[in-house]
Amino acid sequence: MTRKDFRLLMLLGLGQTAQVYLAEAPGLGRVALKLPKKEVREDPRLAERFAREVSFSLSLKHPYLVRGLAGVPFGEEAFLALECFPQGTLEARLLEGRLPLEEAVKALTQVGEALLYLHGKGLLHQDVKPANVFVGEGVYKLGDLGTLRPILDRTQEFAGSPHYLAPELFLGNLPSEKSEAYAFGIMAYELLTGKRPFKGETVEELRDAHLFLPPPPTSLPPRLDKALRRLLAKDPKERLGIGEFLEALRTWQAPGGEAPKAAKPKRRFPFFRS
Repeated sequence: MTRKDFRLLMLLGLGQTAQVYLAEAPGLGRVALKLPKKEVREDPRLAERFAREVSFSLSLKHPYLVRGLAGVPFGEEAFLALECFPQGTLEARLLEGRLPLEEAVKALTQVGEALLYLHGKGLLHQDVKPANVFVGEGVYKLGDLGTLRPILDRTQEFAGSPHYLAPELFLGNLPSEKSEAYAFGIMAYELLTGKRPFKGETVEELRDAHLFLPPPPTSLPPRLDKALRRLLAKDPKERLGIGEFLEALRTWQAPGGEAPKAAKPKRRFPFFRS
């Protein structure tokens, strides 16, 4: 299959390295068609990254990973066709408001299982965040596999967003399953509470927050709150793993598990507006 087999329907997104179109092709139906920009195709490092994304998307199979359908890794005809998600990303969904707690648990469980699958294959995703999670019918899938790297890769260059970056990465350490657990923990806090734990207008402010500030208190059930805080431990040696946190989620969901506390009504004073 070549790029000529696809009929472009509309532009879905324009990123730094690629354009993504809603397209259709015989035998595939509607897909998200990712076309690398000319400067990407002509830059050896960027071209290799796109080729790696094509290879991983087509070879890795998991129910909670975005599925690659067809692709050409290099050259003028390079493309990647992916399953399409009309509902968009989890980031866009969060702009509509906080997820119900059980729905947040479902999203975290599914993305966590996808990450454990990647780790079992000796790979790190490196860029875990709601913008890279896609929403389907009752399913959440982790996408953007162009940032994957082998766990044993010792090169200093790595990917990731400062909002989700583990403290040790700000200090120049190499990515690991524990740094991935921290990024997953930031997303977990965001989904379970409706806000990110750390804020900053600059990379320096975010760095200091990740390094020194504790996550703000939550109204989650105590055991779930404790597990979330351990997932966000500053020291990777003290940090909970993704699998351990998923077990805490399963315990919360089990019959007899803790129920979330009802929010306390705000006290209102007659002479002030809240």
